[in-house]
Parts: sequence; C-alpha cells; structure tokens
Amino acid sequence: MAKIINIHSGEEVIVEKKIPKMECTICESQFDLEGEGGTTGYFGMLMVAFCPFCLSSILDMGRQMLDIKDE
Repeated sequence: MAKIINIHSGEEVIVEKKIPKMECTICESQFDLEGEGGTTGYFGMLMVAFCPFCLSSILDMGRQMLDIKDE
C-alpha cells in the first residue's frame, strides 16, 4: 500500500498495489506470492518464480547435497 500526496492540492490518494498471481518455473502451477509464499528472482538474466512446494524442495535438495543437518 502506498500513499500519494499531490504537492499542489494536498489531496491524498491511497493506492493498494496487488502482486499478480505467478506461474512456477518448475511445475507451472499458479500461486499467490503474497498469500502463499514462494519466491521470484533471476538466474543471471533469466527470471524465475518458484511456488512454495518447489522452493521447499529445492532448499531441501541443497541441504542434502551439502550435508547440512537440521538443528
């Protein structure tokens, strides 16, 4: 949410920015980034988005490959 104030009139407008549904790069399912979680970012120049399930799976695979134990 953002508040925009017109410097000439002093009028305030509140704008609610809604993040659109994303499509997971791996499983192609639709997910709500704000409501469900997940992540978006870039691999080099390539934009990627991961739903919560795929993100959790990627992190778990990394922990296993690096032999990181849960505390």
